[in-house]
Amino acid sequence: MWVEKYRVNKVDSFFGNEKSRLLILNWLKNWIKGSKPLLIVGPPGTGKTSYIKSLAKLLDLDLIELNASDLRNKINLETIINPILLNKSIFGKRMLLFLDEVDGISGRDDYGGLPFLSNLLKNADIPIIMASNSKNYKMKDIIKNSELVEFRSLSSFASYMLLQKVIRLESKHLESSEQFKIISQSRGDARTLLNTLQTKLEGEVTSEGNSGTELSIEECVNKFFTLTDISQAKQLLITSSIRYSTPKYGYTSEERSKDFLNALYASIVSSGRNIELYDLANMLEKLSDIDLFVNRIYEKRNWRLLRYANDLALYNLFRISRDMAIEYSQYSVPFSSMGPIFMRGQSLRPLRTELSNIFHTSVSKIGLFYYSNFIMILKNLAIQNLDFDNPDNLRLNEVVNKEIEKLSNKTKQNF
Repeated sequence: MWVEKYRVNKVDSFFGNEKSRLLILNWLKNWIKGSKPLLIVGPPGTGKTSYIKSLAKLLDLDLIELNASDLRNKINLETIINPILLNKSIFGKRMLLFLDEVDGISGRDDYGGLPFLSNLLKNADIPIIMASNSKNYKMKDIIKNSELVEFRSLSSFASYMLLQKVIRLESKHLESSEQFKIISQSRGDARTLLNTLQTKLEGEVTSEGNSGTELSIEECVNKFFTLTDISQAKQLLITSSIRYSTPKYGYTSEERSKDFLNALYASIVSSGRNIELYDLANMLEKLSDIDLFVNRIYEKRNWRLLRYANDLALYNLFRISRDMAIEYSQYSVPFSSMGPIFMRGQSLRPLRTELSNIFHTSVSKIGLFYYSNFIMILKNLAIQNLDFDNPDNLRLNEVVNKEIEKLSNKTKQNF
């Protein structure tokens, strides 16, 4: 993958954010005990992590890099970070602690993580640099106790310079109109720019020697499930406008529309009525293996492994999905069901929000794990009125009673 091949590892080779990079360099060179830690805030693909690694190399520091979103809560943070602060580098170098994605520990489920981190910042004996994709309001204590440096998305000029450098090093040619299109689509994200450029320049070549047109996600999925030659299927994936993404790190509606795994899932599930249950379960299990692989790449930022995603998709799905009459679908539920699902979700939102406060967890986890069991318990115990510490107590109980009634009717129908 060109994202890995052209990862910048020298301080003077970065594009964009020149003033911010200079501020970080001066902060690190002039750091003394008692200095505030540094918090870098900026969108993905702007070089935050790569720049810190290159600085550590330039200044001969012993870099300890941790992904804060993996550690999440106070216990994990204490277990990992405290021993680091109490020990010296085995190489005899000055240490630098880099905590990436600190905005990943800002949720309700991570209670205790942010207070611990805030206290740590006040008493650190080594330089600490943190990186975040956004300034979450729950990070206010960290922001208050840190020096803040902002990274912005690459400008069009910086994106153009990066694109020109890669085209030159690859000895390729690309029309100016296509270059400007890639720059516009990347929205200042260097990773997106490099991935798009690689797809464009290494795409299918026609008999006339010109780069073939990228297939849409719909054409790609439909052809994927109809081809009988696995080598043709591999070429299809290379020349299509697909992405391997994960909603965990957020993406735009355009990126979601090109998410290959999401498109495969929606297409398989929406075609499920034509597929035997065993075959359907088998395909979904294999698809989940690919999804785990992609998520681990994003968590560990091990972008060079993305080159194997197509091969893994082919290995897992190609043989078992032939002759299944699967067609592309943008949605995993029938269109006629979307309206009722949306309306029910809206009516249940106040209740789920209240339950999330009571059980000290997120609204999404209430919906995924707790809610159905909660209603079942109320039904079995014949409890109809709950005392919510909320001005809307009456309305919340009306929702609960309606849900219990629906569940009771459904149980009667099954018998």
